[in-house]
Parts: sequence; structure tokens; C-alpha cells
Amino acid sequence: MNRRVMAVTAAAVMSMSGFAVPAMADEEEAVSIQISASIMSMDPLIGGDSTNVAVISNTMEGLFVVDADGQIQNGLCDSYEVSDDQKTYTFHIRDNAKWSDGTPVTAQDFEYAWKRNATAQGDYSKFTYQIEMAAIKNYEAVTSGEADADELGVTAVDDNTLQVELEYPVPFFLNLLTFSPWAPVKESKLTEEGDQFGVDKDSVLYCGAYTLDQWDVGGNTIVLKKNPDYWDAENVDVDEIDLVVISDTQQAVMAYQNGDVDNVTLTGDMVSMYQDDPEFSNVLGSFNYYLMVNTSKDGYDNKDLRQAIAYAIDRESLCTNVLNDGSTPAYNMVMKGLVSNADGEDFVDASGQYFQYDTEKAKELWAKAQEETDLREINIIYDEEKDFAANTAAFIQSQLESTLDGLTVNISSTPKKNRIQLAQDHDYDIELWAWGPDYADPTAILAMFESDHPSNYSLWSSDEFDKLYNEANTTLAGDETARWDNLIKCNDICTENAGCIPLFQTGSATLTKSNVTGITEHNTGVPCYYKFVEKD
Repeated sequence: MNRRVMAVTAAAVMSMSGFAVPAMADEEEAVSIQISASIMSMDPLIGGDSTNVAVISNTMEGLFVVDADGQIQNGLCDSYEVSDDQKTYTFHIRDNAKWSDGTPVTAQDFEYAWKRNATAQGDYSKFTYQIEMAAIKNYEAVTSGEADADELGVTAVDDNTLQVELEYPVPFFLNLLTFSPWAPVKESKLTEEGDQFGVDKDSVLYCGAYTLDQWDVGGNTIVLKKNPDYWDAENVDVDEIDLVVISDTQQAVMAYQNGDVDNVTLTGDMVSMYQDDPEFSNVLGSFNYYLMVNTSKDGYDNKDLRQAIAYAIDRESLCTNVLNDGSTPAYNMVMKGLVSNADGEDFVDASGQYFQYDTEKAKELWAKAQEETDLREINIIYDEEKDFAANTAAFIQSQLESTLDGLTVNISSTPKKNRIQLAQDHDYDIELWAWGPDYADPTAILAMFESDHPSNYSLWSSDEFDKLYNEANTTLAGDETARWDNLIKCNDICTENAGCIPLFQTGSATLTKSNVTGITEHNTGVPCYYKFVEKD
């Protein structure tokens, strides 16, 4: 495709796709960012994908934020102290922190939100593990329901002072607190809204750099407006952030060329086409994609079958010839660049490298699996909103059927929201799934392989993994070397068993207008805090 073809007017493109470009503010005051799917909820305990996390964190600021350089900065926390044993934190809330109804944000709002998370049930419990990862005092008894929320080690000493007690030192604690589930929630607002809390823009209160001005469930535009009552409003450069849903890459680039969006994500051939453009950038992304296998189902519980699938996929070809967006092959479950040890060795490099492409090994394991199970037909589902997901699934289908003689691979798409629900209900066979780290530690990924973890949708379990993982986060928490070694073993165990089959670590190939800076793709937690975005 040449660039003259790309010069179709945005109006024509959006007419063909049923998409409408928002009426933006003056060019100097608004930044428009293309996203692939809209948000699902404004409840900090519901919205879990990267867009949802970004919108919640930019409108409901927590104690800390992450700047454009990836450094932790104070958010609603004015100052804090840490005890000598690193187990007690005292946070002081800013005097000028306000909710959008004009009332002050208090330490009680944080206490309520965190205790709500610790006792959450059902659909609201997806982030309860964050309380465990923070090792807040009595977390195990409270999250299991054996103790009341009042027993959790979180106390509002007064309106501006929050004290948090931990079971043991957590080196990544402040990094953890930049993530969206740690946002404050005003109890009276939630009580008033009941089960309607978070379902629309008016059912929540805001205390971040921006407020949510436009969002319709099923709509394709999210508009954030600068919050005039934000404590640091004078340092927020951009008055409006428009998040525009364009799932098709070609249409997104057309909108970019026409000046209707300032930032787009590229995939496939578009990367090659624009890689020499001065507005192009390509960095290693923060997500690992993998095939998540429902190990509770007959046939899929067979390790030889899962490993046969893993060895039959040429990840190098997938990344080079299909994705072509800077993605790199993944040979274990943790992503590169997440964390290094004191010697500077990356955790991924220190871990085992599994499932290098090997058709003979795949066939050998498939032959064993055929003797052990009657499964001859597998089903893979992927998100219909992502064009690269369809290409990835088709590639995997071709690879498996050409290598594993007698295996039929069915692929189908479904809305992302439905795919997530199927995973939570364990009503699937194999899903193309992505996982990004909430904080800079291997446990941000490995936690989901704990037998009783709420995000263990594959239902794979290992007593050895559980033992090593528990030791790493309790008795070995203060021993950096021993903890590192245990987590390496955990990564090796869960990868080698192929309950989830690693495929690739995403690349982040983008076009960004030269007069816009600060749009980031952080490798942990919130991808971008828009208060640091600037437009000349």
C-alpha cells in the first residue's frame, strides 16, 4: 500500500467504519490517542485492561504516580515516612487534594478503598491479590474471610494521615501503589450509587489530573478534561485527552495522517511502511502474549499435548513475518526488562529458555499425547477487536495442523469482554491471552500460577511451585539472592509445564506527532499518566 492510498480523508474512513472523530478542542489544547477498545467500568476493582487502568488512574489519582521517565513521583501523598524495619509506612495526604464534588480527599478514603479490595467477592475480587502482594498486616486472614476488614493493617490516623503495616518488607511497595486498585474511593458516593457505581461518568467522583467528560458504554470516544481543582493543575499542560477507539490499524493511520489523532499504534505491514518516518518509534512493550490452556478439561490436562503445541510454534517467524511490530519471541512467562538483580542480570535471561521451535520434538510429544488422550481437535479463541490477534491465531492454526498430524485446530473471535468472562468462568479450551506486570517484580507475573490465585484461569497447579513461591514472599523476603533463586525456579516450573504457553513479548510501534511528548508505555502498572503529556 502506498502513501497516496493512505491520503483518504478521515471523514470518508470514519463513514466506512461507523466511527466518528470527536469534536476536539483547539489543537493546542487537546491530544488525541488511538486505542483498540473502550473501557468497561470506572470502578477501580473492575476495570483491568490497560486502557481502563489508565483512565481510572488519571481521574482517580492514588498516593503515587509515574512520570514520563518512569520515575515514581508523589501523587496525593504529600510526604511519607518508613520505619527502620521497613514494615510500617506513614503517608500524609495533601491538604489541597479534592474530590470533584468539592470535598477533601482523606486518609479514610484510602482506608475504605483498600479494605473494600481485601474483602471483595465475585467480579470485584480480581485485584484482591494486590493486598497479598503488598503483604499488608493480616492480609491472609482478611482476604480469606477469617477476619473482618478492620483487622487489615491500614489505619486512617486522622483525615490526612494513613498508616500501613506490613507483614514483612516489600521492596516494590511504592511501585505497587501507583496501580489503579490502590485509588481512593469515597464511601458515601459508593453507597449512594450502589451497584451502579462505575457504570457511567457520573457514578464516580474524581480527584486526578483529569475528569471523565464523555464515555458511553459501547461508544468509541472517551474524553478526559483537565481537572481545575487538581492539586497540581498548574503543571498539567494539556486541557483535553481524547481516547479514540479505532481497532483497524489502517484506519487508525488514515486518521493520524489527516490530523485527527496524535498517536497511533502500528502493527504488521504498517510498521515496515513507517519505520523510517521521523515520528515513528518502536520499543519493547510490557505484555507477554501466550496460549492459556484450560488444564481442568480432558485432554487439555495432558502435559505432553501442551508441550507438543508449544514446540510446534515458530515464534521467530511469528514475530518477524506476522507481527512485524518489534515483538520478540518469549521462551518463559516473565517479560524481559521487568527486573534485574544486583549484578544487572535480567530475570528472563537468568531463567530457562523453553520451547525453542522443534518440529521433531513436537511430533514426538504429540505421538505420546495420542496414546494418553483422545483429544484430536482443539479450540482457540481471540479478541475480535485486535487485527493482529486474528493473524496470530491463523498462524498458530497453520503451524499446529502442519506439524501435528491428525490435529484439527479451530480458531474463533469474540469480544474481549466476553473472552475475559469465559476465562473467569473456566468455560474455554485455549485462549490467546496477554498479561502485563502491575509492578516491577517477577511476582507480578508468577502470582497468577499460585493454585488459589484469582487470576489462575488455567487452573494449573503445582505443590512445588506453591512452596517455592510462598517462601520467596515470606521467609526469604529479606534475602535478595535466595528470593531471586526461588522465583527463577518458579518461572522455570510454570513455563516448562505449559499450562500457559509463552509466545511473544509485545513491541510498541507507534507514530506520534512531533509536537506531542510524554505519551508513554510504561512496562509496569499504569501505561501513561497524561499529566506529563505536553503539546507545543
